[in-house]
Amino acid sequence: MRVSTGARSTPGSGRDDPQLTLLPLASPERAPEPEPVPGQPLWLAVHLPHLALDALAQTDSGSSKPLILTEDPARPRVHDANRAARQAGVRPGMALADALAVLNAPIVLDYEPEAVRRHLLTLAAVLLQFTDHVCPEAGQQRVLLEVGRSLRLFRGAEALEAQVRYTLRRLGYTPRIGTARTPAAARLLARLRHPARPLDRDALRRTLAPLPLTELPLPAADIQALHGIGLERIGDLLRLPRQDLTLRYGTQLPELIDRLLGDLPEPLPRFHPPETPAFHLEFDQEVSATGALRFPLKRLLLQLEHTLRARNHRTQGLELQLLHRGGTATRLTLERSQPGSRVEEWLELWNIRLSRLELPVPVRGLRLAAPQLLPAGDDSNGLFSSRDGSRDESGFLARLRARLGDDAVLRFAPTLHPLPEGAQEACSPDAFPAPPGGAATPAQHVVGAALWLRPLQPASPPGPLDWLGRLEGGWWAGDDQRRDYAIAPDHQGRLCWVFRDLRTGQWQLQGFWG
Repeated sequence: MRVSTGARSTPGSGRDDPQLTLLPLASPERAPEPEPVPGQPLWLAVHLPHLALDALAQTDSGSSKPLILTEDPARPRVHDANRAARQAGVRPGMALADALAVLNAPIVLDYEPEAVRRHLLTLAAVLLQFTDHVCPEAGQQRVLLEVGRSLRLFRGAEALEAQVRYTLRRLGYTPRIGTARTPAAARLLARLRHPARPLDRDALRRTLAPLPLTELPLPAADIQALHGIGLERIGDLLRLPRQDLTLRYGTQLPELIDRLLGDLPEPLPRFHPPETPAFHLEFDQEVSATGALRFPLKRLLLQLEHTLRARNHRTQGLELQLLHRGGTATRLTLERSQPGSRVEEWLELWNIRLSRLELPVPVRGLRLAAPQLLPAGDDSNGLFSSRDGSRDESGFLARLRARLGDDAVLRFAPTLHPLPEGAQEACSPDAFPAPPGGAATPAQHVVGAALWLRPLQPASPPGPLDWLGRLEGGWWAGDDQRRDYAIAPDHQGRLCWVFRDLRTGQWQLQGFWG
């Protein structure tokens, strides 16, 4: 509705009396929000106000019972509290004694800033999959991303923001996200969970104008002084001349306004992740059963997957340390025949390995590391696989090694040793030794190769023989060997690979022919 002031002539009065008339007002069409221009700076702030509680949830410690995190041992007070404690009236900053007075047997844990910082840096490494300019702010439990150059790849600011939120929630975190053309404005909108995405200066002024001054990162004394001259909202502050603000309040307030609007640049450093990614979780209670390690291990593998995706790498081996009291650890390693990064590729193998493990002492935490990273590319086939990729049984081999141990599954690689017993060497299925240089030796062409080699064993003179040829060698190393090789069936129908030692005349069983 619209209020209109009209005039009405009253008979005999000789004047016009004003009259209020309500007229219908057509609602103006709202101008659509401008689309972000790919390549122009656009900042996305990820604020994690409950990061310490989210870190506890990584270990499956999220409890329905009231839980309190305390800080300042000299004068204990509440740093954060879960939903059950907040519903009972507990708030951050409250004295611990007051919080205990309103709760019935809550769980009380110490707030550990170093653990929170470690989680924030892990998330910064995860968020590198969206942009190469990531800046963690550990003191504020916040990560800033410059995403202007990523908009085209992720199909716009809204889709990119949704993808960031999905990724963090999948990892078990509860982010608040704000998007704006300046880092300072993005921080403010993220803290307030403001849905607007102001992409130009005018839209940013309209978004900031109705917000209260108390939301600005200013000392309480400055906020009180601004209230004293009648300013209540950020829009009131934006209308004042910068020069007058500088004379009255110094340079801090005008510089804050200029950073909010983008008139003053705010350079932010780039985050560089460590060369070897490692992920760490500490439990609030000791764990004595390996089954209880599966949930936190899956969380660590999720972090690994997203971190490797951000770096466009994979890994072929992982190292898991089970941390115990007193600084000791149980070290486990796991390798696959093919590199990978997805949770599904590793979780089943670790579950098999942990099911065979008996914990010597309770576990207080986990540390997962990928010692060697490989570029993400085409898969290289392993044992039981052809070079053209037509057959791939590396998953079977990985599960077999996880259950039996790394030394229980080996492959044989050829060598150029002239004697059959030295012509192969055992190595890991993951290793692909270079084929020996040069063509096969004449002896290899003559005597062939057995399907199954075994230690030399004396044999009776065989019956019908299929002669293969003579092998002589080893004289240069002081081990002169002269053998006549043949194939002879035994009483079980197997084809025995035998030879006659020309020096002694004795027959020896070398293996079985395939």
